[in-house]
Amino acid sequence: MYKFILILLIGYSAFNWYQQRENVHNGYRYGETHNQLIMYSQTTCGYCKLKVKQLNKENIAFIEYFIDEDSHRRDELFMKLEKSGYPSRSIGTPSFDVHGIMLPNNPDMGVIKSVLLSSQTE
Repeated sequence: MYKFILILLIGYSAFNWYQQRENVHNGYRYGETHNQLIMYSQTTCGYCKLKVKQLNKENIAFIEYFIDEDSHRRDELFMKLEKSGYPSRSIGTPSFDVHGIMLPNNPDMGVIKSVLLSSQTE
């Protein structure tokens, strides 16, 4: 019985992950368009520190906001996520705002670069 529940949970998680990745390019916009790459981080987040290194290695300019130190930026992130259709309070860091398109839950660098490229051609 436990194996069945575990398989069901893994399948559900994989399905949600796939849907989020597929829908990234389908307009998870929150209403604003701008020319910045914004990274919402936490000061204690190892994934955030790794993503900073990856962005710097790729020479990608970005602005980093620490949502555990700045409640205004945390509220801003939650508002943007909610407007773009994501469940705002259950999202992990780092989360990105790429020219007005939200990419939560530590997206892959390939996804970030793809959205950057596609939003520059719009």
